[in-house]
Amino acid sequence: MEKTLRMLKYILSLSLVFTFLAANSQELEEEKPKEPKNPGLSIGLNIGTFIVKAFESDRTGVEATARYKFNRKFFAVGEVGFENVEFDREPLQYKSNGSFLRLGIDYNIFKVEEIGNNDNIIIGARYGIAITDYSSNRFTIKDDYWGDYTNTLGNATSNTHWVEAVFGLRSEILKNFYMGWTVRLRQIVALNQTSELDPYAIPGYGRRDNTTNLSFTYNLEYHFPFTKNR
Repeated sequence: MEKTLRMLKYILSLSLVFTFLAANSQELEEEKPKEPKNPGLSIGLNIGTFIVKAFESDRTGVEATARYKFNRKFFAVGEVGFENVEFDREPLQYKSNGSFLRLGIDYNIFKVEEIGNNDNIIIGARYGIAITDYSSNRFTIKDDYWGDYTNTLGNATSNTHWVEAVFGLRSEILKNFYMGWTVRLRQIVALNQTSELDPYAIPGYGRRDNTTNLSFTYNLEYHFPFTKNR
């Protein structure tokens, strides 16, 4: 009888211990905060265009960005802007103005355990389209055998389509204020133009003499959250 009572006490003690541990574990799980999705819209500016202007005074452009955050992983992105180019140097006098639109998606591959850390490592893709009006009052085609050919070009228009692969970093430096950069590999997929003379540069893409371009953006953005959870 005494042995049986001891056994019951032992079983009861173990039951109380397991019950306590289970309750404590459930409480910790309930207290663990969940990562907020924090959907919202970010509006930004690519200040890389102003850096380009400092080194290539012939080019003037502006690019704005809109980024919709579905959750921590997925973003829909739209980028719009314009660029004007004007120069007069041998063998070409050239003037153009045009605008562009790029649409795509970004995916955040950065995994963090810290709640509230909104930094991103981004991979993504874009589809771009640009319309450019350009003209030349003088262009020269060099030919050592037949001699140089000089002529003028009236107003011409080009319509360009391309795709982009995107990689970049994006960091929240102040609440809702982001700074980041991207590297872009661009490939032209279609080009229609009304002249045999190619445009010197394509807005949103870069120099036309390359069907594949490597480019860089440096963005400042402000995020407008749709919820108050941070």
